[in-house]
Amino acid sequence: MSTAATVKPGRSSRAMQPETRAFAYGMIGVPLLLVVALVGCYGHQSGGAFALLAARNAMLLTGAPGAGIGGFCANILMSLAAMCVSLVTGVLLCVGTVAQTRWIRFIALGIVNLLRNTPWLIALYAMLYLLPFYVPVFGVVIPFSPFVKAVAGLSLPVTANVAEAMRGGIEAIPSGQWESARALGYRKNQILRYVIVPQAIPFIMPNMMTVFAMLFIGSSLAVVTGTSDVLSVANTITASDGSHYATAVQMYVLLLFFLFAFPIATLARRLERQMREKS
Repeated sequence: MSTAATVKPGRSSRAMQPETRAFAYGMIGVPLLLVVALVGCYGHQSGGAFALLAARNAMLLTGAPGAGIGGFCANILMSLAAMCVSLVTGVLLCVGTVAQTRWIRFIALGIVNLLRNTPWLIALYAMLYLLPFYVPVFGVVIPFSPFVKAVAGLSLPVTANVAEAMRGGIEAIPSGQWESARALGYRKNQILRYVIVPQAIPFIMPNMMTVFAMLFIGSSLAVVTGTSDVLSVANTITASDGSHYATAVQMYVLLLFFLFAFPIATLARRLERQMREKS
C-alpha cells in the first residue's frame, strides 16, 4: 500500500508537466515573440512605438476618460455578461434536448443546430438592427445600449454551445445510473437533478471553460455594434495619433487577448486530461 501511495503522486506530477510546460512557454514565449516582431517591424522607431503603448495603455485597458467602462475591461464584462445569460438559456435548451416528449426534443435540437451554425458576426448584426434603441415599459424608457446589443448577439451562439456541452456531459454518464435510479423509484427530473447532473459537472466544466475562452476571443467582433471595446479604442488611438504605429497597437491588443484567454484554455485542457485519467 505504501508503494502505491508513493507511485501515484509521481505519476500525477509527471502528467501535469505538459500543461505546466505549455503554459510557461506560452506566457513567456508569445510576449517575447511579439516584442521581436514589433522591433523587426519598426526598427529604430521601436522606441516611439513602446512610448505610444505606454502612454495609451490605460486608455486601452479601461477606455477613454469620462466615457464609462470601456477598452479591454469592456470586453471582459461583455464576456462575463454573455456567459451568464448563456448559462441560463443553455440550461433551458439542454433540458429540451433531453426531454422525453419528442416534439420538444426536436424543436430544442433544431434551435441548437441553428444557433451553433450561425456566424457570430451575423448574430451581432441581427441584434444591432432587430433590437430597438429603447423600449417604453409602463412609462419607463428602457434603453438598449450597444453593450446590451453586443451581449445579446454574443449570447445566441454561446447558448447553443453551452447546451451541447451540458448534453455531452449528461450523456457521458453510464446508462446504468439511470436504470438504478429508476429502480429506486426516482422520476426523470429527480434523476437528472440528484443523480446525473452532480456526476456530469466534472465532465461539463472543461467544455464550459473552453466555451468561455472562445466567447472572450469572439467579443472582439462586438466592435461592429459601436461598443467602446478595446478594438474601438484602438481604432480611436490610430485615428488620433496617426496610423504609423497602428501595427504596434494591434499587436498589444493581441497580447491582451492572449494573456487572458490562454490560461483559461490551458486550465480547461488540464481538467479534461484529469477527467480522462479518472475514467
